Amino acid sequence: MIMKSTSIHSRSANGGISFVSHILPRLTHPFMFIAIGILVAMGGCAVNLATGERHLNLTSEAQEISMGQQADQQISASLGLYPDESLQQYIQQLGASLAATSERPDLPWTFRVIDDPMVNAFALPGGYIYVTRGILTHFNSEAELAGVLGHEIGHVTAKHSVHRMATQQLSQLGMGLAMIFIPELQPYADIAGAGLGLLFLKFSRDDENQADELGVRYMSRAGHDPNQLSSVMTMLDGISGDSGGRVPEWLATHPSPGNRREHIAEIIDAMDSDTPAGSINRESYLRQIDGIIFGVNPREGFFKSNVFYHPDLKFRYDFPAGWKTMNQKQAVVAVSPKEDAVVVITFSDKKSTKEAADAFFTQEGLTAQRSADSNINGLRTSSGGFTVQTEQGVLQGFAAFVDYDRHIYQLLGYTGQPNWSNYEQGMVKSIHSFNRLTDSSILSVKPQHLKLVTLTQNMSLEEFNRKYPSGVSLEVLELINQTKRNEQLRAGQQVKRIIGERFE
Repeated sequence: MIMKSTSIHSRSANGGISFVSHILPRLTHPFMFIAIGILVAMGGCAVNLATGERHLNLTSEAQEISMGQQADQQISASLGLYPDESLQQYIQQLGASLAATSERPDLPWTFRVIDDPMVNAFALPGGYIYVTRGILTHFNSEAELAGVLGHEIGHVTAKHSVHRMATQQLSQLGMGLAMIFIPELQPYADIAGAGLGLLFLKFSRDDENQADELGVRYMSRAGHDPNQLSSVMTMLDGISGDSGGRVPEWLATHPSPGNRREHIAEIIDAMDSDTPAGSINRESYLRQIDGIIFGVNPREGFFKSNVFYHPDLKFRYDFPAGWKTMNQKQAVVAVSPKEDAVVVITFSDKKSTKEAADAFFTQEGLTAQRSADSNINGLRTSSGGFTVQTEQGVLQGFAAFVDYDRHIYQLLGYTGQPNWSNYEQGMVKSIHSFNRLTDSSILSVKPQHLKLVTLTQNMSLEEFNRKYPSGVSLEVLELINQTKRNEQLRAGQQVKRIIGERFE
């Protein structure tokens, strides 16, 4: 579990890929054809037990599990797990009960809650399934959650990701080679790698329909009401950018044709009429998410324009104006508008600024222009410029190592040498902006939380919001409660509200 006091939190999984692609070794067409040919020669056709289809196998089950395990480590570190052991156990137990009904029950099925406000769920090869805390706040029953978990299990049992693994492996090979020249840039490679992995999890309409069919199959076998998967589709379609701060990423990585709900209804209609209706388990599910963080957690860092504030770590930093920014668990990154320059903040594992600078500037292939040890805003600092030769040309940059509050921070800016004169002043100024955070209003900021209220009388959602005000709009309350503002809520019903001020 990543400690909150030493983490730099994720807001985007795929930012920065375009810049990294500029410095990737080019995979020529002949190489790709040879590699694919080798993979095809090694593979064989087999019938998939979940779908009944025959596919060319390019990856063994052991390889699939190994890839999932490695990716799981990266995702857990880069995106972070939600620090609620009880909720994590609940998701694992529910997911395992669904996976046990599948055609691949012996996979090392692992289900995790990612600490992110995005409305998202995704699967990796080998049985690794993730849901964000953001999507959990929008479900209103265990059956809805089971439908999404079943859908993601379907992607694994149907081997949708594995069928694209050859392309993914070739691309990840290029990503790895791109960062060999300077290990200190590996945190940024991890960020781009995580984004690239998610990029390749975009499925076709046929894959989506098949995963829906399998999701209905598994949730029905496990005793959940399959109609609730249709409710999930309705909820996802209704989400806008105001719903906890994010358009549903699940709809971006899972293309959604217009007849998705109708297709699910057809699947259910075709089921055996003797199949039990299945459970919904609304109240027990809502108790599981009572108190969960809602939306962006500002304690883990946030941006106001180009300024980054981290209340837990008590620092502030000015990134170049107009640059694209993202906040990860292990790094905060800004990419220039032309995507040809990067500024990144990470932790160094060294014990002093001198030790960190010595390790960085003495790397093989790197030419350093060391500066005398000094300070940035009164903080002990070791810094200097550098150049490094790559296959695409020379990179030039500036690095500083700052000692602050029991951490050694690495502040790094770099670009291609021909562009250095254009970016040097802005990058160095940005790096020298690192400073203590002293604003008490920011240091004391707190995240919003979801809280349940049990109604003592009938009322509409609009009346509920007047009696129990929330820190979000009425439109967001409609979405997370899956009801309209004028619809009557009954006495004894549990209704969601959001406490705390929205901070973005």
